[in-house]
Amino acid sequence: MKMRFSQLLISFAITLGLLLGLEIVTSTLLPAIGWKEYRLTFNVLIILFLAIRMDSPAVPWMILVLQIVHSIFSIEGWALGTFAGVIVMLSANYLKEILHLTTAFMTMLTVQLFQVIWYLTVTIIICLKISDFDKFGMIMGSFIPGSIMLSLISPILFWILQTIWRTPSDGGPRGVEI
Repeated sequence: MKMRFSQLLISFAITLGLLLGLEIVTSTLLPAIGWKEYRLTFNVLIILFLAIRMDSPAVPWMILVLQIVHSIFSIEGWALGTFAGVIVMLSANYLKEILHLTTAFMTMLTVQLFQVIWYLTVTIIICLKISDFDKFGMIMGSFIPGSIMLSLISPILFWILQTIWRTPSDGGPRGVEI
């Protein structure tokens, strides 16, 4: 994707605002209606979108900033999330040629696959830190309900992000291939 630096900053600032809004809603509204056990980690979807759609050396830095913002609302450390995000980004870069998110079903399936990679990475690191792999199933299982919900929401969020990350092309319609 070819973007001017100013366009990149504006799109990223809007994306950070979107993440902040989603984090505030999921931190306040969902527990208020009784959903306390599971979190919707929208940062994972945003990072996955950037990893699939952008080919830029700035993406790891964007992942770091997104994880720092996410860590304000979560007990998850920014370092663990950044590491998992870079693993997902590298995986997405290898599979970029075969990833075609043209239908909602394919988007949901792809998002679920990469969330499993993300949560598997996080769960392994947590088990290594606590030196107890007996908790692997419990920790991994705690991520699954939220990941299914995020997969169902992903086509809508990806459409919003696609709109945010569009750039006016020279004389043509709005948007370029990201």
